[in-house]
Amino acid sequence: MEKSEIRNAIKTVYQELWDVLSLLEETQFFNYVPKGENVTEHSDEDNAKIYFERRIDEIRKHVETLFLEEPKIAKRLKVIIVETKYFITRYEMPGVVPRWKRINPQLLYFDCAFELMEKAPEAYAEICRGLTGIHLACYPDAELIANRKAYFEKIAENNRLNNTEYSEEKAFQDELLNTLTLLFEYAFKEYL
Repeated sequence: MEKSEIRNAIKTVYQELWDVLSLLEETQFFNYVPKGENVTEHSDEDNAKIYFERRIDEIRKHVETLFLEEPKIAKRLKVIIVETKYFITRYEMPGVVPRWKRINPQLLYFDCAFELMEKAPEAYAEICRGLTGIHLACYPDAELIANRKAYFEKIAENNRLNNTEYSEEKAFQDELLNTLTLLFEYAFKEYL
């Protein structure tokens, strides 16, 4: 394949993954089938699982077809697809693989540890001390707490200035989509 063909094929896969991740808020963390999609085989929860697994499998099939003669590119794309599928099936926020949090540390701001710290400080202290058997993905330090506070204050200020409403789920979805962009820029910088 020529470089321009590779670039266009990579952008196609990027768009397909973007389309799936952009459904996070609408489908309440991939728990429901998007509006306008007709899937009535099982319960709503089962339908959503089937629907999103099918979407991810279609993207993977597309990668296999587009990059049959470019196995190195296919391999990098399949890693991103597997990581995306991992996230979609976690049903939690952030629920992403550690690599995504390293690429976009702002995803850490959505970890449940912050909510525990604020709403159940005693329980959080017990978890941190290893007294519960519960392990968190994130144990915020003072710097992370301050950065998170500034992050959400900026979102609140932008909402006030633009007279808009912005849910935490929407902010998280935006960070996921930003992470997807960063993943593709990192993995395919020689083609984009």
